Amino acid sequence: MAGLLSPINICGQKVRNRIVMPPMNINHATTEGYVTQKMIDHYVERAKARVGIIIVECAYVEPRGKLSTHQLGIHTDSHIPGLKSLAQAIKAYGAMAVIQIHHAGRQTSSNICSSQPVAPSAISSPAEKEIPRELTLPEIAALVEAFGEAARRAKKANFDGVEIHGAHGFLVNQFVSPYS
Repeated sequence: MAGLLSPINICGQKVRNRIVMPPMNINHATTEGYVTQKMIDHYVERAKARVGIIIVECAYVEPRGKLSTHQLGIHTDSHIPGLKSLAQAIKAYGAMAVIQIHHAGRQTSSNICSSQPVAPSAISSPAEKEIPRELTLPEIAALVEAFGEAARRAKKANFDGVEIHGAHGFLVNQFVSPYS
């Protein structure tokens, strides 16, 4: 039986151990969602601690899905250079770099995302009392495309993988919950 500190192969890539740092929103990006040196330094310290896989915090796939004022973005190609620097810094210390992609849906506010939040239906979140606008079918198709484009950007930035945030009442979860 393999132990926690045993290496493992994932998709043909050797990971030094089975310790995974889960994504946590640290709010070290710029207000436009760009990587900062403070963010890189944060993740480098974790990589130096010999974590096997680091899953970088949720990055919003479009501006309407922004959760917090200094959240990481992955919604334009202009984010790729900073994301590439982040992935390279993590990998330089031997960890696998994965990024989580995200859309807040009704779990944000117009103060943060600069427009009325969107969701599968016009039901407000218990956390945010603002009524979201119900998405149209073409908008849903565009959001699917936005997630795909975010994954493409992650690959172009040399991340080893992508995690789609489908929990905690955010947009993907809102499509399967009877509460939203």
